[in-house]
Amino acid sequence: MDTLCSAYVADGRPAKDEASAPNLLSDSAYTTLCSRLVRCEIMPGERLSEPNLRSSLGVGASPVREAIRRLEFEKLVVIYPRSGTYVTDIALKDSRSVTELRLELEGLAAALACGRGSVAEKEQLTALAEQQFGTDDLQECITLDSAFHRSMYRMTRNDYLTTAAEIHFNLALRQWYFCSKVVKTPDWTGVDHRPLAAAIAAGDAAAASEHVREHVQHDSRQVVEILTDYGL
Repeated sequence: MDTLCSAYVADGRPAKDEASAPNLLSDSAYTTLCSRLVRCEIMPGERLSEPNLRSSLGVGASPVREAIRRLEFEKLVVIYPRSGTYVTDIALKDSRSVTELRLELEGLAAALACGRGSVAEKEQLTALAEQQFGTDDLQECITLDSAFHRSMYRMTRNDYLTTAAEIHFNLALRQWYFCSKVVKTPDWTGVDHRPLAAAIAAGDAAAASEHVREHVQHDSRQVVEILTDYGL
């Protein structure tokens, strides 16, 4: 499954071999379309055509409509009556609102991961942090950052927190993909999750929470600066 947009994987639905065909089609349409939106393969402000989506996703009208309803709830699309469905715009006010909530969600996730993550999971988190620190490729850095955060969420053993954190992480991640597409700048600052991974591995909840909050604030400042320069 795509590493993006997996917020509904553990939401209490039956496993795939037990689920009905309509649910499988809806989940597939949601996952694929969500990934395209987050990666800005479909850019903010674009109008979504249901016939085109049915064709590109290989599903019927019902799965597409169900996927769109879920994406509307997650603030990735907006539906205007008698006008159509559009990809949600990128705006500074939304960036700030997402950051305010992520500071709390990420801080709690990091703290819970300290006590609930297994040794193997903590080792994997450390490996992801090392790999991300070692790359100077922006797209790879974004992908690894996504893998790191989602691994941390799973370590909380809290499906409600995971779902909320995934949804808001996708909104922040979309801002980064947008910035990487529209702005060519040599001023990107690398991400170093090694102190955060080390704190989680050591079970230091206070330090882990502080590190992840600093990371969220740092990334938010960069996004705000870029969007401001871009006129948003």
